Amino acid sequence: MFGLSEVQNHEKNPAADGVAAARDELVHDFLQYLQAERNASALTLRNYEQCLREFRVWMAEGGTLSVKRGASSVGGLRPAEQKPPTPRTSAHAPHPTPHVPRPLDWRAIEPFQCRRYLMALMQAGLKRATVALRIASLRSFYRFLMRRSIVKDNPLSGLIMPKREKRLPRFLTLHQVNDLLNAPLKIAEPAPDAKRGPGRPPATFVPWRDKAILETLYSAGLRVHEICNLNRGHIDLLSEVIIVRGKGGKERLCPVGRPALDAIEVYWSKLPPQAPHGRDVPAFLDSHLRRLKPHEVQRKMKTYLKMAGIGVDLTPHKLRHSFATHLLDAGADLRSVQELLGHASLSTTQVYTHVTSARLKQVYDKTHPRA
Repeated sequence: MFGLSEVQNHEKNPAADGVAAARDELVHDFLQYLQAERNASALTLRNYEQCLREFRVWMAEGGTLSVKRGASSVGGLRPAEQKPPTPRTSAHAPHPTPHVPRPLDWRAIEPFQCRRYLMALMQAGLKRATVALRIASLRSFYRFLMRRSIVKDNPLSGLIMPKREKRLPRFLTLHQVNDLLNAPLKIAEPAPDAKRGPGRPPATFVPWRDKAILETLYSAGLRVHEICNLNRGHIDLLSEVIIVRGKGGKERLCPVGRPALDAIEVYWSKLPPQAPHGRDVPAFLDSHLRRLKPHEVQRKMKTYLKMAGIGVDLTPHKLRHSFATHLLDAGADLRSVQELLGHASLSTTQVYTHVTSARLKQVYDKTHPRA
């Protein structure tokens, strides 16, 4: 996880994102405000910074649209929803610098330019949720400028957004969940790697760690970044609860099942002697004995999905969807599921009722003689 300092590096270091951009003081102040006063997550800081930079590039190019086959982009930049490429470690590795945006006068932006930008995003074929993120970033930025009396009006205030697509969340069946949770231990202990340092043993604990992670994701309905940010002190093995810091830094208590806790204890017992210990130590470590990153969980998930014979296009978040759906299927009330998931609004949780209703309709159609 990274904070504002690493977001600033994207502005200072072209190699960080493939885009050379002069530092924008207003954007910098906005990101500081989000972090210090709104307690925004690192992911929010990164997405907002990138969305504002894309708008700068689009304006610098005269409001032109760049669409590449197979991947739509505005201003030559990739959508914020796509994962950034893995940075190269070589100091001589080439990094593309497609455009250096000139400084943008945010005070001079007119409503018609924002409408043109929205049209350009839609014509690029981006998902409506992706478009909504870009517009929301600009709206939030201009509200910040208005509070600072830098601008008088928000040029996006009258912008009408297209309705989002209504998609039901995908989830796994109980049988698929069991196959997935058992997949890590089917992997044989890794052989010693010749590339590792001479004093470091192979990470034989990794399958046990992955088993514990999958069990906990499903047992507590956590987001990937939430489980990666857990420290040992956040997991109460006796009370069977986990202290989770969710979106906006909000903390909640999540009950966790005994199978998940047992898997965590087994994983901890498999760690090498040189692994760090203590309440403030990350609960889940990578092979270098550092805090595990979300993208590593996502990469490992694809391996286990393939082993379990499930579609590899699914993400760890689908275990969260499965958690909520299975609770509602078993009779849990919606308000309790909302609290367990850490949703600020009940309407966010209500999408799972559509899933369960659709399944009930399928059962009815298959079984009722007069259906």
